[in-house]
Amino acid sequence: MKNKYFHIILFISIIFCIVSCQKPKGSKNTPIAKKGILDLSDYNFSQTFNLEGEWDFYPNQLLNPQDTSSHKNSKKYFQQIPSTWAEHTIEGKKMSNFGYGTYKLTVILPHQVPTLALKLLSFGTSYEIYINGRFLGNNGKVGTDKQSSEPYMLPQVIPFTNYTEKLEILIHISNFDHKDGGFWNEIKLGDVNVIQIERDRLVAIDLILAGCFIIMAVYHLGMFLLRRKDLSAFYFGWVNFFFALRTLLTDEKYLLHLFPNLAWDFTFRIEHISVYAALIFYVLFFRAMYKDDFSRWAKNSIVTISLSLIIIISITTPYIFSEALSVSYVLLIFSGIYGLYVLKKAMSHKKLGASALFFGFIILFSALLNDTLNDFKWIQTFALSSYGLLAFAFLQSFALSVRYARAFTEVEQFSEILEKKVEKRTQDLNEKTKIIEKKNIDLEIQKNLIQKKNENTAASINYASRIQKAILGSPEGITSNFKEGFILLHPRDIVSGDFYWFTETKRTGINAQGEEGKTLFFKVIAAGDCTGHGIPGAFMTVLANTLLDEIINENKMTQPGKILSILDKKLLTKLDKQGVNDGMDISMLIFDDENKKVIFSGANNGLYYVRNGELYTVEPSKCPIGGDKKLYKDKKKFENTTIDYQTGDTFYLYSDGYQDQFGGEKNLKYYKKNFRNFLLSISHLPLKQQKEELLNEHIRWKGTHLQTDDILVIGIRV
Repeated sequence: MKNKYFHIILFISIIFCIVSCQKPKGSKNTPIAKKGILDLSDYNFSQTFNLEGEWDFYPNQLLNPQDTSSHKNSKKYFQQIPSTWAEHTIEGKKMSNFGYGTYKLTVILPHQVPTLALKLLSFGTSYEIYINGRFLGNNGKVGTDKQSSEPYMLPQVIPFTNYTEKLEILIHISNFDHKDGGFWNEIKLGDVNVIQIERDRLVAIDLILAGCFIIMAVYHLGMFLLRRKDLSAFYFGWVNFFFALRTLLTDEKYLLHLFPNLAWDFTFRIEHISVYAALIFYVLFFRAMYKDDFSRWAKNSIVTISLSLIIIISITTPYIFSEALSVSYVLLIFSGIYGLYVLKKAMSHKKLGASALFFGFIILFSALLNDTLNDFKWIQTFALSSYGLLAFAFLQSFALSVRYARAFTEVEQFSEILEKKVEKRTQDLNEKTKIIEKKNIDLEIQKNLIQKKNENTAASINYASRIQKAILGSPEGITSNFKEGFILLHPRDIVSGDFYWFTETKRTGINAQGEEGKTLFFKVIAAGDCTGHGIPGAFMTVLANTLLDEIINENKMTQPGKILSILDKKLLTKLDKQGVNDGMDISMLIFDDENKKVIFSGANNGLYYVRNGELYTVEPSKCPIGGDKKLYKDKKKFENTTIDYQTGDTFYLYSDGYQDQFGGEKNLKYYKKNFRNFLLSISHLPLKQQKEELLNEHIRWKGTHLQTDDILVIGIRV
């Protein structure tokens, strides 16, 4: 395999040397101008001629093309064409690349010649051409200073007629913008048809190359859009785009034929920016393909230098940045050598597609090296970089095709393995299907049994809810005993651990007139919160109702503190027998309408009342009814608070469910403060409307969260 690689590399190198070492211009078989005269009298025009050799040169003079006799008195020199001004010395001084001058060549023709034409490439950087004193064309505007001149570089074919057997070609050239000035490109003379065919062939080659690059760019960018994880296709698509742009801006400069109004400095900048932009995407492409082999510092260095050169080209004059172009050759050579090194490492690591890219890159690097040496005039060849890149692009596409072909092959192999596994598992599943079907039947039977039990349980709970509601009594029937009132009971589950209790009782006492032995009537209302939710809490509410009936209705007690003390003892006695530590929080109000007093006592649940737009709080005793007997050890004491009520006072009893509800944007508790503020804000409303507002506020706060606890709020207005 190594010998095979060696032979391929050797073959490419030989081809490159043959191309690079082609016959230099001005060999013995080509007519050359001497002392300003080119003798073509013995040649036919089946081929074109490069008008090279010694031309008359008149520095810092723009001779009158109409007066050929005036040339005799002008100081002239002979200059080798093509060449730049800086390559020559006049009277011992090196010429400046800034300036202007006149070139003259006399061409002796045979007796019979076809219609002739001149093929001119770009000069540095504007020119006018005359033949036998007649103006034939120009590129830009020739002037004696920067203000009067205007650069332009557009290859032209200029046909002409009405000539004698002698042609006097006169060219004015000026340069005040580029680092190189003068007659730096060849000029061809020949049959107009031959020259036009040759020019059309070169334009066609440029268009084919540019078209290939554009197709490759669209192809790779399209691949990236289909598979965005593969950045290598994205980067290489932009490489092709910038080389297509450069191809249209060099050699025949076809883009200027399409858009002749483009300014010279703009096209000149784009021509050079395209090189560094392509280099940036080249580096990113290699880094994406062979990340393990392409070091980060090399990528960052090349990209940074390239971006710096792009910035310099964008903000400086063509003269300044054209002086910096020598840096680009060093950068390109370094990048090429490092690229070969990376691809060689990738080949040694057996990376997919590395071999094809390696050989393609040798071709490209050889072509770039050829163009670099040609620009420095160390060799005389023609531009090969576009051909080199095209070869590399096709090989890169081949490498991608190999990668995708390998991926498809692996997918096919995986599919075959998967099909076999599916067949095996299908057989296993068929064997297990009968077992599963039997289990499904059993599960269906169990499901039906569970569903039936759930239905029975739900029916029982719903029936228990009806019983609980019957025990508690109708809220409307209770609140009808007051001027206004509401009872909001909103259980978390079907049955509630919160409860309300109401009764009317009487005893003998002193009335408001101070008369003794009078029968006094009392209305007792309580709000309780039993330990637990659902069915356990509901059982506690039934027990609490029974005990309150026994204490108040049978014993005619009207002191809430004493009632709660007796309730505590009775509840502890009943639950202690079963080792249960449950209990309840409760608040109780007893209304003495004869004396316009209300007596309050509470176990952990307090009282709020609103009078004349202000809310007052009556704190409860900090101990529950029942609970852990050892925790309190007979330290419970339930105090009475007597309030002389006024007409319009509103009293609120409540459990902790409303204020403990989680919700809001931060999923926090509603808290007592918010509860008090909201009660005060709605206290002026009728109590039926207050009940609706309380429920709506709870729903708003809860939002999508679950209800935390049973909710009970009682409102009474006297």
